[in-house]
Amino acid sequence: METQGKYYAVFPARLRELLKKHDITITALAKELKISRQAVSQYVDGSAQPNIERLVKIARFFDVSSDYLLGLSEYEQHSTETFTAENMGILDEAAKQLVKDKENLHGISGALLSLLVKSPFFGNFASAVSDYFSAVAYSKKWSNTIPSIYRERKNVKMKQFLVNEALFDVLNNVAPLPDFAEKEKILRLKEGDSRAFGSQENK
Repeated sequence: METQGKYYAVFPARLRELLKKHDITITALAKELKISRQAVSQYVDGSAQPNIERLVKIARFFDVSSDYLLGLSEYEQHSTETFTAENMGILDEAAKQLVKDKENLHGISGALLSLLVKSPFFGNFASAVSDYFSAVAYSKKWSNTIPSIYRERKNVKMKQFLVNEALFDVLNNVAPLPDFAEKEKILRLKEGDSRAFGSQENK
């Protein structure tokens, strides 16, 4: 394998990622493993591979699985890899749908869900959805008079609005919208400069 290919191989790439994620230096890792800095440097650039004993030590140090380091698993943690629908508190139907989506969409559905869950606003969104469901269930039970229908409809509409707002916060955190007003301003200035330049030439 060429040098560039070794550098981007799974093990060195994931080792570099873990070092960066935990803000650990090559020197610090070498000290922990009781080996030379040069040896760790070779692991990082892909020019050398650790033996099984050192691989296990690296995995334990970063609290990840050896399979993850070697690219045999996409899950860092052993516990995550063996999570069940019950552990995650989701219904069988939801778990089956995610599996189906993974097969049909090559994991797009799960990847998007993982991305959204990482947002610090996801908890607010989940709470807003729960409140909305509760409001709908309550309205079905207690909308027995004209005044109560108006009251419950107003309450449900408000909960729906809060769900939309919470979802927007999550989406905007994951994929922030560009400043369209600023982009338009820049483009208008450019167009203005272009017209001005053209008028100068025509004189």
